[in-house]
Amino acid sequence: MLVLHPPTPLPPLYPGQTVVLEAGVHQGPWTITTPGVRLVARPGAVLDGGGKGTALTLRAAGIVVEGLEVQNVGPGDDFYEPDAAVTLYQCEGCVVRGLRAKGVTGGIRVEKSNRAVVENCELVGTQAAPGLQTYRSDGVVLRGNRIRGFLDNLYVEYGERVVVEGNRVESGERYGLHLMFTYQAQVRGNHSQGNRVGSALMHGAENWVEGNTFAREVGPLRYGLLLQEEWKATLKGNRFLGSTIGLFSLDSRDTQLLDNRFEGNGTALLFARDADQNTLKATANTFVGNLHDVAVDDPRARVVLRGNAFDRAAPLPIPHLPSSSFALLSARQPDLSLLALSPGVLLWEAAEAKVPGLRLLALADPEARPASPPATPTAPSLLGLALLSLLGGLWLRW
Repeated sequence: MLVLHPPTPLPPLYPGQTVVLEAGVHQGPWTITTPGVRLVARPGAVLDGGGKGTALTLRAAGIVVEGLEVQNVGPGDDFYEPDAAVTLYQCEGCVVRGLRAKGVTGGIRVEKSNRAVVENCELVGTQAAPGLQTYRSDGVVLRGNRIRGFLDNLYVEYGERVVVEGNRVESGERYGLHLMFTYQAQVRGNHSQGNRVGSALMHGAENWVEGNTFAREVGPLRYGLLLQEEWKATLKGNRFLGSTIGLFSLDSRDTQLLDNRFEGNGTALLFARDADQNTLKATANTFVGNLHDVAVDDPRARVVLRGNAFDRAAPLPIPHLPSSSFALLSARQPDLSLLALSPGVLLWEAAEAKVPGLRLLALADPEARPASPPATPTAPSLLGLALLSLLGGLWLRW
């Protein structure tokens, strides 16, 4: 075991060696190219990147870094190669655990490093680059991290069987969670809120999204979660709370929506068209306290609703449509959202509730169940959401 006292530079290492950093500021940047090294930081041990480039670069298999604090990385904000606290490159099976880095351009970057693990890290950024980023890495595990203030807080591109679990992502300049071109990813138990846009899964296949919370994404063009050109995604047991749009589907096919809760959103579930590819089956989901439950701007969308619960569902022996014709019309003409709470529209919707023949039954739920309204509101005022949807909806028209 090698013990380093500051400001001792990193000496030559041998495979499998354990290096202990004592408390104090150690001058970097450092690069480790020896496989199997274990770098353990005592409380108070800080690696200073010197303000140039990445502070710590790992370039060999099986390296483990635990408990390190990093400061003063470079300002380079290239999206795919930012100056970061730690970079893993061709670092198969490497582990970064308990890292702390605040006020950094990039947090942790993982590239071509299959089976890498990043867990229980705390990263705070300058909104210039991704926080925790993996690229062309399969079987990566990103677990229990707290990330805020980056361009994309957690970004995954080109990965198979990636696990994104138990992370909390907030205040991203763009996305909270952002996965692109992933296959059979497991996105479980994460909490995303208060980001500039929301969270997104794009251009992937057979991804599983379970037990996450997407909350408080309020503003024009903001949503809890976007599914864009996803294929065979399964969403189960998630919560979509208090956002302008809860779940936004754009040309996503064969989506399964099971046992999710949509509460206090402007529009809970919105389908928009680009190539008219939306297909979705929604079963046993709960819709309460939303301004609109379902809205569709895709005449060729194939949406099946069965056995869902709605706080506006009436116990009638006929199919129940959980969204008014006004909601469907306003999805096509977003300007009309400004009138969502006007007396005339309220009377219109009240009439539809009494006269089932006025409903558009193509999207009816033949087994709709009543749901109790929320005890306390989870979103800003419905009027505020209606005004915001006017601004955000202008983009959907074009």
